[in-house]
Amino acid sequence: MTYPWFESLFQQLAGRYRAGRLHHALLMLGPQGLGKATLAKDVGAYLLCQRTESSRCGQCQACQLVDAGNHPDLHQIQSEKQIGVDDIRSAIEKLSGKSQLGGAKVLVIHQADSMTESAANALLKTLEEPTAHTYMLLTANSAERLLPTIKSRCEKLLLPGASQAQTSQWLAEQYQGDIEPQLLTLYGATPLTLLAVLQEEAGQRFADFSQDLQQVLNGQLPVLTMAEQWQDNPGRLLSWLQLWLKNAMQQGQYAQDGLFAMYSQCITASRQVTNPGLNKLLLLSSVLGSVRSLRS
Repeated sequence: MTYPWFESLFQQLAGRYRAGRLHHALLMLGPQGLGKATLAKDVGAYLLCQRTESSRCGQCQACQLVDAGNHPDLHQIQSEKQIGVDDIRSAIEKLSGKSQLGGAKVLVIHQADSMTESAANALLKTLEEPTAHTYMLLTANSAERLLPTIKSRCEKLLLPGASQAQTSQWLAEQYQGDIEPQLLTLYGATPLTLLAVLQEEAGQRFADFSQDLQQVLNGQLPVLTMAEQWQDNPGRLLSWLQLWLKNAMQQGQYAQDGLFAMYSQCITASRQVTNPGLNKLLLLSSVLGSVRSLRS
């Protein structure tokens, strides 16, 4: 079942496929936690279905093979680190032959922005001259790390984020606990990220974070202590801190110049936090040290 926030897009793609107007290479772009992988699998499964309906039938041989995870014409590439040239060449070899079930052939490349340059170059010819009834579905958080030659040969789909209403309705079926409104504000457009935050064991609530931050402001909690608590999840602290700063700006708390300067510091830190070898404890200590300066 397609996620509700993708339903309209899915129906558009399905309609274009039935009309013979679907591009052979789709690049699905959207942030982490939106469900791109599931969408790509859903579209791929639809293209393989042996009945041309508005959604895949779930009953034909192709659908049964997809559900069993062994459809011979569905190929997927995914890597926790980088997608190498051998992965791409192996997939291209499988696509070069005839469809074993007589229908479409589908290649899904998850996190295509993790392809090495040689892997991306190996994919180019297939993107330019695909074999008959071949479809390639690529997903990526953004197009920045993809080669221009890859982007130019794909139809780019900027995936819609979920509305807060869609997220709330979907989460009601996935999670039974309370959801802080601040978390819905932060992660409402990426429901899978919000669900992961809610389901984490010993996950910290935004209210607890705000209380700790207030103690840092008052000099009751050492900056280093809070930084140590968050050094394993610095990205979340920086996201939550940005939301806290926005709220402080709206409420007219503290000097606005200081709030704006600290917000810019958070944005810069968010870009740096994924750099390998970065001293995260030092980075967070610096950011949280700026919090205390708001009192001066």
